[in-house]
Amino acid sequence: MDRGPASPQVLRLVMSMVRDGSALCVPGNHDIKLLRHLNGKKVTVNHGLAETLAQLEAEPEAFKSEVRRFLDGLVSHYVLDGGKLVVAHAGLTEEMQGRGSGAVRAFALFGESTGEIDEFGLPVRYEWAREYRGRAMVVFGHTPVPDAEWLNNTIDIDTGCVFGGRLTALRYPSAS
Repeated sequence: MDRGPASPQVLRLVMSMVRDGSALCVPGNHDIKLLRHLNGKKVTVNHGLAETLAQLEAEPEAFKSEVRRFLDGLVSHYVLDGGKLVVAHAGLTEEMQGRGSGAVRAFALFGESTGEIDEFGLPVRYEWAREYRGRAMVVFGHTPVPDAEWLNNTIDIDTGCVFGGRLTALRYPSAS
């Protein structure tokens, strides 16, 4: 959600799928930024948030409250299939899997920054997957790639749909 022409409809679809038990959902950094805004916190309105907020203006307060509760209830990551599969927005190192803390949530949402800024003014992310040797397969996104990339039992499935790329999914456990 965010950056698209129909964020409220996306939220309705995802919330109903989770409610009906046909989907699981992990939050991304954009979701948490929206939650912070809905909770009255000051946030920088950029990277699609302005459009989402404009779209939400037309929605009833009850819907915005439902969105707030939904986003607030999301867990940072899932450990599934007896620990064989981990799903987190920006990935998760082995020692963080199955744990709950501020550091785990921050990594799952944003990854780890090197402290540098790229030419677009965005944080340069540490490529944790290059050193990953964990037992669980980790499915993540956050950093767009031209094609889904398998690396050390991890896969980045963010193929930049929002930027004109493709929407990518992974069928588990077949992983093909």
